[in-house]
Amino acid sequence: MKEKRTKIKDELTTQFKNAFKYDSKLKPRGIGIECEIPIVTSDGNIAPFIVIKRMFNYLHKEGFELVRDKQSREIESARRINADSIEKFDSFFDTITTDVGYSIIELILAPQKNLFILQDHLSKLLNLLKKFFKTQDCFMLGYGIQPLGEPSEKIMMPKERYFFYNKFSSNEFISQKSGSDACLLTITASNQCHIEIELEKSIPAVNTLNALSALQIALCANSPIWLGKVEKGIKANRENLWKHCFPNRKEQIGIPPRFNQESDYIQYLLDFNPFLIEREGRFYKILNKSTYQEYFENEEPCFAEAFNGEVIKVTPKIEDINQLFSYSWFNTRLVPKHGTIESRMCCQQPPHETLCSTALTLGLIENLKKTQAFESQYSFEFWKELRLNAIKDSLNVFIDNISIISLIKELLDIAKEGLIKRGKGEEHFLEPLYTRLEEKKSPADAAIEFFKDKGIKNLVKELSF
Repeated sequence: MKEKRTKIKDELTTQFKNAFKYDSKLKPRGIGIECEIPIVTSDGNIAPFIVIKRMFNYLHKEGFELVRDKQSREIESARRINADSIEKFDSFFDTITTDVGYSIIELILAPQKNLFILQDHLSKLLNLLKKFFKTQDCFMLGYGIQPLGEPSEKIMMPKERYFFYNKFSSNEFISQKSGSDACLLTITASNQCHIEIELEKSIPAVNTLNALSALQIALCANSPIWLGKVEKGIKANRENLWKHCFPNRKEQIGIPPRFNQESDYIQYLLDFNPFLIEREGRFYKILNKSTYQEYFENEEPCFAEAFNGEVIKVTPKIEDINQLFSYSWFNTRLVPKHGTIESRMCCQQPPHETLCSTALTLGLIENLKKTQAFESQYSFEFWKELRLNAIKDSLNVFIDNISIISLIKELLDIAKEGLIKRGKGEEHFLEPLYTRLEEKKSPADAAIEFFKDKGIKNLVKELSF
C-alpha cells in the first residue's frame, strides 16, 4: 500500500512539475483574468434569468460560439477566438459565462502579454455587453456582491456541478427550502487573475501571496452592502461568506499551510475528502472513499453517483487531478492545467479600476524576492489573523495602535518596482490603489458612504460600468 501511495504521489508531482514550464527568458509572462460582474435591474434587484438567456442569444449573433450544459441543456457559455492571445490552446478564447448564480456573469479573457492589451480586450467585451443590457434596463456592477438579491437555489445557474454543491453543504444560514449554504455563492462576484509562473517560483509564490492576501483584501474590499443593508459591518462579504459554504471543507478555503515543495502541495490536496469528478461532460460524486489519496489508489471498486442518483463504476484517471486542483479554493492557488498562479481573494473592483488588483499580483510576482522578504517580517499566524480583521474592517485595521496603511504602502511599492522592471508602463494600473491609501478609503468605505447618503438606486448607477 505504501509503495502504491508513493507511486501515485510521485506521478502526480511529476505531472505538476511538467505543467509549470514557463521560462521568463523566452517570452513575456502571460496574464489572464476571470472577471465576475453582478447584473441588476435599475432598482438594484437581481436580473431575471430570461435576460441572461437573451444575452447568450445576442452574443451568438455577434459571432460567439454557444456551449450548452450536458445535463440541463441550457446555454452555459459563449466564446470567441481572440487572435491576440499568446497561447494557442483552449484558453485563447474569450469566454462569457456565468458564475454559480445566473445573475453573476463571468468574463474569462484569453491570456495576453501585458495589461494594456488585456485592458483593450476587456473594454471591448464590456462595451458589447453594455449595449445589450441597456436594452434590458439592466446594469453591470463593478461590485463584489448582489446588493439586494437573496441567495437561493432558485437563482443558481442550471449547471450540473453547481446544483451538486448543495449535497456537500449545510443549512446554518440558508433554509433547506431555499437550497443550502452553498447558495451564498450565487450572489458573490470576485476579480481573479492568472499569472504564468516558473516551477521554481510556484511554491514560494503561493506561500507568500496567500500570507499577504490580508493586505490585498484590505485594499480591494468591495462588498459591504447586501440584502439592502450594511451587513454586520463586514466590508469584504464576498470573501467572508466562503467559510459558510462548505463547513466540513475549511482546509480547502482561505489560507492553506506553508508548503516546502511541490510534493507537499500535492499531498495536502490528496488528503481532501472527495468531491466531484467529470466524465464526458457529466459530474459525479465519488462514493465509498474517505480521501482523494484513497480514490487514486483504487484498492477496491470505486463508485460515483450522478446528480439524478444513478451510480456508476469508475476508474480513476490522472486527469482527475485537475478537478482536485479546481476545488482548492485558497486565496491563491496553483493551476497546473495552465501553468499559472491564480489570485482569488479580491472582490470585483469599481468601474475603470478592474485591472488594479491584477497589476498588484503581477508586480509582486515579478519582484518575488522582495515580496518574500517583506512577508517574512511577520509570522504566518500574524498574516492569518490579519486576514480576518481585513475582511471586517478593510483599511481601518490597526496593529498595536499602528495603521496597516504603511504595510500596504510598502507592498504597493514592491509591486510597482516589479512592474517597472517589465518596462511596459503597467505601473499605471496601480494608481487607483495609491489613491485609496492617500484617502484611507477602500471601495467598500466609498460604497457605504454613497449608499447612506444617496440610497441603493444611485449606488447602482455609481457602480455601473
